[in-house]
Amino acid sequence: MIRFLVPALFALLGLSASASTSNLSKDGLALEGFDPVSYFRPEAKTEGPQTGNPSFQVTQNSATYRFASESNKQEFLKNPSKYVPAFGGWCAYAVAEKKEKVEVDVKSFLIQDGRLLLFFNGIFADTRDKWLHTKSTPAAKFLQDADAHWPEVKNKDS
Repeated sequence: MIRFLVPALFALLGLSASASTSNLSKDGLALEGFDPVSYFRPEAKTEGPQTGNPSFQVTQNSATYRFASESNKQEFLKNPSKYVPAFGGWCAYAVAEKKEKVEVDVKSFLIQDGRLLLFFNGIFADTRDKWLHTKSTPAAKFLQDADAHWPEVKNKDS
């Protein structure tokens, strides 16, 4: 039952509000200014990602990324595709299950198969929890489905 209510609640709350391939702020900022490299550090699991500094930023494919340090910026520049969030920074669960773009809580994340996945987390749903704990669908299957759906979803209006 809840599985069917989630998309309706997303729509009701206006949680999908962009037609962009990437989930960016009005001024093109990715990850609400959090440092994409910091998500991959072990301490991110307990402390969360680090806030980026406007002094250390890079624009990549129309998205501006901020970094906590010059060394994180340089690490990103060596291999941007490693650090850019999967599915344009939209909710991985929504891409997998609903073929939709849904806003995320940038502090609700998971590194799976070396990729940064972001999730919606609000009053009505914690999609990261669903991704990790749905007995009928393992996380690997969700990721497989999201990868299969993304070519169709990425250019959709939301």
